[in-house]
Amino acid sequence: MIFADLIFDQKPLYWNTRMTIAAGAAKGLDYLHSEANPPVIYRDLKPSNILLGESFNPKLSDFGLAKFGPSGEKSYVSTRIMGTHGYCAPEYLASGKLTMKSDVFSFGVVLLELITGRKALDDNRAL
Repeated sequence: MIFADLIFDQKPLYWNTRMTIAAGAAKGLDYLHSEANPPVIYRDLKPSNILLGESFNPKLSDFGLAKFGPSGEKSYVSTRIMGTHGYCAPEYLASGKLTMKSDVFSFGVVLLELITGRKALDDNRAL
């Protein structure tokens, strides 16, 4: 099951289910940033890239845009700007400098959508 298929459904998810999804996705990102060697910047975290298994345990999928993190003294990776509109960090869009914080921004957008059950960026909804 894909997280995006559930999050914007008319029937809201139970809070404990939302917490399971949020905590699991955070653990996945933490592993990529802190445990993987070399570290990995996911670069495309969004609901449609989170698969849900039994008991709604999330798994990150689609690593097509992922990049190895910076090495040595560098704190960023310079790269062509790629990702999904609405989930990319503004500083990455402005500079092309990709950092672990870029993934944290994307996670924040996903978390906002998980909590509210609404898209963070919806061109069809009036302000």
